[in-house]
Amino acid sequence: MTRLVDRLLARVAPKATASAGCQTSYYCSGGLKYRKVCCDGRCRHYVVGACGSP
Repeated sequence: MTRLVDRLLARVAPKATASAGCQTSYYCSGGLKYRKVCCDGRCRHYVVGACGSP
């Protein structure tokens, strides 16, 4: 279920964040892959899976 939500957000979020002047990046920490979204100086971190997974 989580993977489905991530796929849906991946289709919607880039369009919304691009128009809002946001930046998205990915990084690994503690074996988990995170998506970091920064808008207007505020950053949010979302777990998107395990490091090394597609």
